[in-house]
Amino acid sequence: MILATLLLGLVAPVLAAASADDLSARDAALRALVDRAFPDGGAPVDVAGPGSRAGMLEVLGSDLFLHDDVGPFDVFVMQADALDTKSRAARVLREAVEGLEPAVPVLRRFFGGGTALVAGRRFPILIADSDRSSGQEGFDQLVALLDWAEDDDTGWKASGNPVFDDERRAAETVRTWEVQLFNLGHPTAVDQGPAFLAHGVGYYSLAHVAARVMRQGAWGLVPPWLAQGLIDELDISAYGEAWVGGDWWERQTAGWFRPGWSGFVPQGMSPPPPVTGPPADLAVTVKDTGDSWQHRTNSTVRHWKELVADRDSQAPASFLFMARNESFLPRDRALARCLLHLMLHVAPSEEGLLTELLDRVSVTPPSGMPDAEPITVVFARALGGVPAVDAFEALPTDAALQEAGHPEVAKQIDALGGGELLALTDHRSQAEWLYRKPIEELDWAERNELWRLILEAEYYQQLHEWVLIGEALDAAMDAALAASEDFPERAPTQKRVAAAFRAALAD
Repeated sequence: MILATLLLGLVAPVLAAASADDLSARDAALRALVDRAFPDGGAPVDVAGPGSRAGMLEVLGSDLFLHDDVGPFDVFVMQADALDTKSRAARVLREAVEGLEPAVPVLRRFFGGGTALVAGRRFPILIADSDRSSGQEGFDQLVALLDWAEDDDTGWKASGNPVFDDERRAAETVRTWEVQLFNLGHPTAVDQGPAFLAHGVGYYSLAHVAARVMRQGAWGLVPPWLAQGLIDELDISAYGEAWVGGDWWERQTAGWFRPGWSGFVPQGMSPPPPVTGPPADLAVTVKDTGDSWQHRTNSTVRHWKELVADRDSQAPASFLFMARNESFLPRDRALARCLLHLMLHVAPSEEGLLTELLDRVSVTPPSGMPDAEPITVVFARALGGVPAVDAFEALPTDAALQEAGHPEVAKQIDALGGGELLALTDHRSQAEWLYRKPIEELDWAERNELWRLILEAEYYQQLHEWVLIGEALDAAMDAALAASEDFPERAPTQKRVAAAFRAALAD
């Protein structure tokens, strides 16, 4: 299924399918929004024509919305539904801006200068408060606006990502590559209460940024531990603890009693004196329960002590195991948070931070293959280099497929007349070879099949490289955790942990 998704996304990008009913509902919601935004008529946008980002900003600039900015975020609050008064909307705007403030220095620290996927960009954040069950339509109208604006083709829908469908319209948050929309009236947001604006919106915004660089700044499949590990580390860096997770607890009491007496008093004996004063305090015990790997309190110190203890278990958390079995459990997530903390804070590579290396805009030449580096290569570089990955990357494709355990792919390529491709080492040069091959030598059916096989070969090679990276990471994490039983907060401890981590990677 993962391979099929990869091939669908890269072989034949298509617009996300939308039924006639969806388009009709979208257009009706969009017109209702424009009528709300410009009640006196004279709207500066033509909703009957193609949508655009500029048209979206025209609507957001109307009196229907309150606006403020914080760092790279432009926050717009819709004065409608539960926020139908200016005072209510202004309160939400203020709380949202305050909640986003901790995320701003994190973005400035971990992403490079200039203009790239994140650096130098503005990210609109739209907020509504609509209860669909009560017929409130503000959020639905903003989803329609986002879908319409994507006619400008930022690539979101072209990558197969829907915007205006039943799932998105019923969600608490909807995103495109640049814009994120929140519904405070969604049950999930309502259940979180004030914490949703104080931390939740910031978490989702950091996740939005992280997903953008991982999906657009490199080429290939991002393993779940890396995707969530980077999001969590940015989140903890900004807010002190992870948004995802929780503390489950139970409260126990042994009760209380007053000593007294009952029954008959023996002849010649007096009853005990009456008990006076308040009863003794209740004996209360509170303890955390549930999965300790998901406790927010433990995320503050990246589960360090738990991971130290886990290394002595019979089957400790392992990046190698994750790569070979495509597993991802709460304990794996904790290990990923710890690793990303080391890579971004404690032991950064001289090659650059992972976030900076990913923050680049890729270009797609006429061959159709994006020029972005494979995600495995970028990650290995952020570690300071993984010799096994460098050696594997230097192999010609036939040898690489043999080592990765998929020689059948090489045989299929050769059978289609693509033998010359097997001597090349890079999928981008293979795409260029295929693009320049005269039509007389390869018909379209053969070209399409060779294109698919180029992608399949790269997919298997990246899976093998994650295994090689996993081996290196396990050794490095063993060394780092052995260097200190406690989370490295002080400079001397950080220096010792960083040296152990780097030395193990070099070996």
